Amino acid sequence: MKTAYITIGIFVLTLLVILSAPCECLAGCDANFDHGCDIDGSDLAVLARDVGREDCDTEVPCRTDIFPAGTPDGLVDFHDIAVFSESFGRTDCPLNPPENLYNIGDSIGEAEAANNVIGQFHHESVWSSGYDLFDGVQSLNERFKETDPLRYLENTADRDNIFNQAVTGSEMADFATQASLVVLEADESVQGYAGIITFLLGSNDVCAPDLATMTDPDLFEEQYRSGLDILAASPATKHAYIHVSSIPAIYWLWNAKRTNFLCWFFVWPNVPCENLLKSPGNDCGSNDSHLDPNTIHDDDGSNCQRRKLFHAAIRDIYNPILENVLMEYKADGRLPHAYYVDIFDVRFDDKHVNSGDCFHPSFEGQDLLSKEHWERSPWGMDDPDCLP
Repeated sequence: MKTAYITIGIFVLTLLVILSAPCECLAGCDANFDHGCDIDGSDLAVLARDVGREDCDTEVPCRTDIFPAGTPDGLVDFHDIAVFSESFGRTDCPLNPPENLYNIGDSIGEAEAANNVIGQFHHESVWSSGYDLFDGVQSLNERFKETDPLRYLENTADRDNIFNQAVTGSEMADFATQASLVVLEADESVQGYAGIITFLLGSNDVCAPDLATMTDPDLFEEQYRSGLDILAASPATKHAYIHVSSIPAIYWLWNAKRTNFLCWFFVWPNVPCENLLKSPGNDCGSNDSHLDPNTIHDDDGSNCQRRKLFHAAIRDIYNPILENVLMEYKADGRLPHAYYVDIFDVRFDDKHVNSGDCFHPSFEGQDLLSKEHWERSPWGMDDPDCLP
C-alpha cells in the first residue's frame, strides 16, 4: 500500500511540475503537452491510462510530443512524461520523424506531365509521396524512409492509392473530400493515425480566365477551414504534422517558357490560366522589368501589369490566408503540430517546367519542390546536406 501511495505521489508531482509551467514554456523543442493549452480530464485520462508501463521506446534521446507519435504504441506512461519533461528548452532535441505520409493536392500532387506527355500522371515522382528511387526526384517519402527505415511505413506503388489522395484539377473546394479520405485511410492503417499530411492546393483557385474570376478569398478561406476542421475532428489526424505549402510563384513558369514557340503559340491558348498566360509576349518595361514581378514599373504594358497583379494576389491575399488560418488552428490546439512552408520565393527555370503542357513541374521541378520543402521542414532544417 505504501508503495502505491509513493507511485501516485510521483505521478501527481510530475503532473504538477508540467501543469504549473507557463503554456509558452511548453513549446521548447516544439514540444506540446496538452495540444492547445487546455489540459482537461481527457488529457489526464490519457496520461493515467497506462501508468506503470515500461515497454515504450527508450532509445529516443528526447521527445517532442507526448501523444500519440511520441510512443510506439500511442500510449503514455511515466517514462514518456520523464523524457518529455526533460526536453523542455533543449536545443539538441530533434523531432521524431513521422511514421507515414499522406498527400493532399491537385495535379502537382499527381506529377502530371512530368515526363513531357500531356495528361499523363507520375505518382511515383511526386515531390511529397513519390516512391521511385531512380527517377531523380528525392521525395519527402523517400527522405523519411532514409531517416528512419525501421519505423517509417513508406509509400509504394501498392500503397499509393492509400497515401496519395491528390486529384488533378482540384481546388480548395475539394479539400474537405480529400481530408475525409485521409481520415478514413489513416484510421484504418496499421498505425491507426497519420504521421504527416502534406498539402499543396490553391493553384487552380488562382489560375482563372481573369483576375476577377479567381476564387473569392472569403470562399477560399471558408473551404480551407472546412478541410482543416475535418482533420482536427478526428483522432486519426488531429495530432499529425500538417505540412501546408504556400501556393508557388506561378509567375515564373511564364518567364521560363515565354520564348518557347511551341508553348506560347500551341499549348498555352488551351491552358486554363489566362490571367497569367494570355497574350504571353513580354511587354514589360525596360531594365528587365519582367524579372521583377513584385513591382509594376511605369513603362510596363497591360499584359505585364496583369501578370504582376496575379503574382501579387497570390502573395498578398491567398498565401496569407493559408498561413494565418493554419496558425490559428495550431495556436488554439485544434491542429497542434501544423506548420506552414513558404515556397513563394522559389523560382522555376526552364528545366523545372515540362515541355509537354508547358505548365506543370517536370521531374526536375518536382525534385526542386521536394528539396525546398524538406529544407524548410522541421526535419530538414538540421540536415547536414541542407546547410550552406
